[in-house]
Amino acid sequence: MANPLPTTSLSLLSRLRDEGNELAWQVSWKRFVELYHTPLITIAAAIYRSRTGNAIPSQEFLEDTVSKVVIEFFTKKRFDPERGRLRAYLRMLTNAKVVDALRKDGAFNQRALDENEHRPEFQVPFETTSERETFDSSLRNTLIEDLRTQIPLRHFEIFEMTKLREMPPDQVAKELGVKRNVVDNTVYKVMKRLREIAARPEYQDEYYQ
Repeated sequence: MANPLPTTSLSLLSRLRDEGNELAWQVSWKRFVELYHTPLITIAAAIYRSRTGNAIPSQEFLEDTVSKVVIEFFTKKRFDPERGRLRAYLRMLTNAKVVDALRKDGAFNQRALDENEHRPEFQVPFETTSERETFDSSLRNTLIEDLRTQIPLRHFEIFEMTKLREMPPDQVAKELGVKRNVVDNTVYKVMKRLREIAARPEYQDEYYQ
């Protein structure tokens, strides 16, 4: 059975729905895309495969499906955070859009699908390992981008070389023309800042609970 889906920050949801605050809307929309676009592509692909006997969907089909999911989420506003989790809701929407598209394309036996859609195997499939890994990757990428915008460029360069590219600290110091203790002190400060950013509710609620 798949891992439980984590919750989503209520503050993020409230900003996403605050059309009256243009700046909040723009920032929240950007964050929504950062967190969910790639995972939704993976979800759509996994659901498509589960519905078609492991057929491979086209990229055009996936992008079109995700567009429809996002449009419905923002226009119909049916999600209630008191009743469930956003990732589960988005998977439900994605499943519905995939099934609708397959029905229109004649990829399903319409009668068989209608007769069996309430059986467990016709409900929203469990979250796959690839979906979970995509969400985790989205988290890391968004977290690192947040970090990059909040520390000096040289600090991020040292962090990138030591932690992301996994270069030895002595080599980093030599290439940058600084002392080894400068590298060590910078990495310590950057990792402290990274932990502070990761402790924000939008990260903790969405990915860790």
